[in-house]
Amino acid sequence: MPENRRAAAIAVALAFLPATGIADGRPDDLPVCCLPRVDSFRNFTRQALDRCNRLVRLRPRESVATDDAGKLRNCIAAGTRDSRTRLDAALRSLAGKPARDALKYYQGIFETALAGVEPTPDEPVAAYEQRQSSLRHSLAHAWTRFELVEK
Repeated sequence: MPENRRAAAIAVALAFLPATGIADGRPDDLPVCCLPRVDSFRNFTRQALDRCNRLVRLRPRESVATDDAGKLRNCIAAGTRDSRTRLDAALRSLAGKPARDALKYYQGIFETALAGVEPTPDEPVAAYEQRQSSLRHSLAHAWTRFELVEK
């Protein structure tokens, strides 16, 4: 009986290999997210945005605050500077101009989102959260645009 379960589990696993692309083994078929320089760039932008977001405190029913505005501005400046360096490397790994243009567009939206982490004076929490949600939404759309152009 255990042999039948094991055989069934193996059969199910083998049936899903073509759907996952694991069985192919061809590096040419990797999705664009798996180009090392592009993947590194995308991961960096996500981490930079998260790192700067952690410097902002939301006080319910009050306003948004930062413990150290200078530290937040430095985080934003460093994220912008370092992302541009990684962008250059990612652009060199792309073959087509439309893909490079879409990645540059993503960079512009990322810089807008990163700058938008800094709260305005006495900004209500609800307004800040709504603005952040809109910026994240724009960033996700810019990345999807890049993926569609690259395919």
